[in-house]
Amino acid sequence: MVSIGETVNAAIGGVRVAKFKDKGRRFDIRARLLQDQRQRPEDMGRLLVRTSSGEVVRLGQLIRIQQEPTLQAITRRDRERAISIYANVASGASQAVAVERSLAIARSILPDGYRAVPAGSTKAFRESFDSLWFAFALGILIAYMVLASQFNSFWHPVIVLLALPFSISGALFALWLGGQSLNVYSLLGLILLVGIAKKNSIMLVDFTNQVRRRGVSCQDALLEACPIRLRPILMTSIAMIVGALPPAMAIGAGAELQRPMALALVGGGGMALSTLLTLFVVPAAYSAANDALEWKRARREGRPGFLGQQS
Repeated sequence: MVSIGETVNAAIGGVRVAKFKDKGRRFDIRARLLQDQRQRPEDMGRLLVRTSSGEVVRLGQLIRIQQEPTLQAITRRDRERAISIYANVASGASQAVAVERSLAIARSILPDGYRAVPAGSTKAFRESFDSLWFAFALGILIAYMVLASQFNSFWHPVIVLLALPFSISGALFALWLGGQSLNVYSLLGLILLVGIAKKNSIMLVDFTNQVRRRGVSCQDALLEACPIRLRPILMTSIAMIVGALPPAMAIGAGAELQRPMALALVGGGGMALSTLLTLFVVPAAYSAANDALEWKRARREGRPGFLGQQS
């Protein structure tokens, strides 16, 4: 097989046998058959090949020439033959939906032994999305751990993180209202929103705890803390929302990168709804959690609890 390959390569394709230099330039000298001796497939059968025993035989006695259509170039991926298909997403369409529909069509029409595998930008899109969802979940977990260590409680971080569902729903509503999809850039905005949206709850819960250390009841502490913390909460939230309005309304080059992140972050969506609902939900959740803890503590000590006294 090696001798046959070398013979066909030298006679048809040509091999470099020497080099020639002239006036400082170097030229390769290649040897192969004349053009009229290598035009037809039958010409290969007249080539002489030396066997392992040293004899010379014609190639036509060793091979059978058969013409078959084939590809000019064979592409392989992971040691498998692959055909790449390129396409652009239509205006206003989602890349994720386009990829899923393409794979569904491929699975319905491809015969056995063939499969469609996302590659290139589609593969990078999927990997980035999966990584960002993992970062989003990890961010919430780390936020809970940090808050638990700061408040020295397992309940107060839960109350603080109650602002996240409202902020995420507000961000999704803002994306829908702005005609944006849940893409990599808007998901980055959601990750940033996890760290920013809970600052209102932190200020409210922390100041309530400070008031309660003076011996004030839970309800009186909330009535004192909420009006005092209302102004700083509104000041910081309005400052963030106003600062995000320019990129949220961006028009022109690069707007597709700025708008989804700004809308998901604070552009009238996440921070606005989170601030509005946090002022009502967090105090109510704080009071309900305190009542539940008082009732549990009273039940453990075998005395009438706070809820029992009220009833």
